Amino acid sequence: MAAMNLRERELVEKHLYLVRGAVLGTVSINETIQGLGFDDLYQIGCEALCHAAQKYRTDGGAAFPTFAGIVIKNRLLSHCRKTTKMQKPLEYMDASQAAGSELTFAETFPDQDYHALSDADIFIFLDEAKKRCSGTTRKGIEALALKCRGHTGVEIAARYGAPPNHVAAWISKATKMLRKEKLTA
Repeated sequence: MAAMNLRERELVEKHLYLVRGAVLGTVSINETIQGLGFDDLYQIGCEALCHAAQKYRTDGGAAFPTFAGIVIKNRLLSHCRKTTKMQKPLEYMDASQAAGSELTFAETFPDQDYHALSDADIFIFLDEAKKRCSGTTRKGIEALALKCRGHTGVEIAARYGAPPNHVAAWISKATKMLRKEKLTA
């Protein structure tokens, strides 16, 4: 954003009330989600107000409060969409690994009582299994560990520079290998 001139700064200072009204009237504040707390939303609204002051032209036909209110509202909605799209729910050990998969994360571990395993034990187990593998099975175990840490398949795919369906295939191959080891153990 370019530096604001005196007229633009005066517009922003005079119309700060628009931000509070837009935040409280446009979106639902949720302090438990990063980026959707009042302070975060207020900051986004203030940035939008500054942007509106820089883009506002008197010959546009609308009063500044009308123009700025629309800009602020749109920026808040875009921020909320982006924030909720990025934050996916946590993966639980008893959840199935992928759509259509009957196998849960917990079933890939050799111990029947997966509740007795700590997070550290799970990651040690996956690390040991990774040492015994190569190729796509190894990638699948790495991806499985990332899934256990809460990453989505899309995030893992971006990390590897591969399509998400490849990541799902790697995880499937790794879980089959882990399941075979479980049956032979």
